[in-house]
Amino acid sequence: MTHILVSVIIPTYNMGNYLAEAIKSVQMQTYKNLEIIISDNCSPNSEVWKVIIDFANKNLQIIAHRQTENIGIWNNFLFVFNEAKGNYFMWAADDDIWTCDFISKCYHRLENRYDVGLVFPKFKVISRKNTF
Repeated sequence: MTHILVSVIIPTYNMGNYLAEAIKSVQMQTYKNLEIIISDNCSPNSEVWKVIIDFANKNLQIIAHRQTENIGIWNNFLFVFNEAKGNYFMWAADDDIWTCDFISKCYHRLENRYDVGLVFPKFKVISRKNTF
């Protein structure tokens, strides 16, 4: 069975600490027909772009963009959304950590229920102190 393309879009700004973990969790998905579009909104921290490029150089599914000037959070969200080519798209925050079956579960819910147009799964919020 061929699965349709899902676009995962990650707008980011100055999120060096958690960005690598967020990208890894998207790469580790059991659902494989993905494009991962990341847009750095001209972060002053050069490590952000380095993290993105390091991942993009190792994974053809990753499409990396760096804005030449800060275009604002909303325009960066719109930018990655407009770059998406998938039949479905998912926004990932630059500090999200997804379980490996996250996309698969969302995909199957949408594909098997024609009365569903949006999937919003359960989630946990974990702080730096690991409190909920």
